[in-house]
Amino acid sequence: MKYRVLHIFSSYSIGGAEKAMLFLADNLQKSQKCENIIAVPSDSKLFEQSLQKNLKTNSFKSSNSFDPIGILKLIKIIKKSDINIVHVHQGKLYWTSLMAKLFCPKVKVVFHRRQDTRHSFISRNHYRFANAVITVSQFVANGLIKYEKVSSDKIKVVYNGVNFEKFNNNVDFSDVVKEYNLQDKVVVGTVGAIVDFKGKGQIYLLEAAKILRNSYSNLRYLIVGGGEGFEEQKSYAKKLNVDDIVYFTDYQEQVQKFVLAMDIFCLLSWDTEGMPNVVIEAQSLEKPVIVTKIGGNPESFVNGITGIMIEPSNSLQTAEAIKKFVDNPNLAKQMGTVGKQFVEKNFTIENMVENTLKVYKKIMDI
Repeated sequence: MKYRVLHIFSSYSIGGAEKAMLFLADNLQKSQKCENIIAVPSDSKLFEQSLQKNLKTNSFKSSNSFDPIGILKLIKIIKKSDINIVHVHQGKLYWTSLMAKLFCPKVKVVFHRRQDTRHSFISRNHYRFANAVITVSQFVANGLIKYEKVSSDKIKVVYNGVNFEKFNNNVDFSDVVKEYNLQDKVVVGTVGAIVDFKGKGQIYLLEAAKILRNSYSNLRYLIVGGGEGFEEQKSYAKKLNVDDIVYFTDYQEQVQKFVLAMDIFCLLSWDTEGMPNVVIEAQSLEKPVIVTKIGGNPESFVNGITGIMIEPSNSLQTAEAIKKFVDNPNLAKQMGTVGKQFVEKNFTIENMVENTLKVYKKIMDI
């Protein structure tokens, strides 16, 4: 049976979750095992990019979980396109999809959970009525089981896949090296949104740069990403007197070039993390990684084998991990090589598609 799957997301931005939804739908479509239809706001970048991927795309938006206009629109799309499965990629649409299901009882509903967040007692009841819940990591799954009281039988962990053919070492990054004068330098970098002062923990990399400054004059730092905390972090770098060796690139579309320019990659998340794609991508480019012990981070690499795990919010441990790699370039190279092998085995598109289709088959066979 070829399933007709409706992927829904009422968002105007094009962040990691939105990109992940399109990536999954596009590759499910290529598998020819199901027909994938997208429902997103018509005036969003998400709508535009969905059309670019030649996916059937419907206009849909919902202001909140119980928006009657949003519910009615979703019901109309389900009936018009004869949908079998509604795959919900946004938390605020969980109840919306279930309300629509009341009027389309044959349709199955799958929730996709990418973050470890808590719901109120009333809100968490939506998991009871979903046919299945996909999580991006075992950590997120464990949180749902422990705190949201979701049955483990209903949950399936499906790791995000990475297009390793596209994300490879063959991209020319000489312009990045030239622009930031990185020739003959050891470059430590990170990638992530800077939504506030702490951002993705970039401030701890700034503090590590200060710690290492006098001992390692050839170290340079790349901070890739933008957001509301961008200027505040730049001011903090100046306050720490490292603004001449730390380069803030702001938001970049071609992240790959910047990661290739790095010798060591860090992700210093301090609060939560579902599954960090950027750590997987960095390893695919043979970069040794320094990652905090937060959320799904430990599932994205192998501590002591492909990288070093440190405690969150710890600039001293960050500095010590950087020092270890700088002092042992052979170790850094070895971890980078093994890291590439690790991610290419565990985070393939084929695994992502196959495991998602297993979820679809299970709920459709009931």
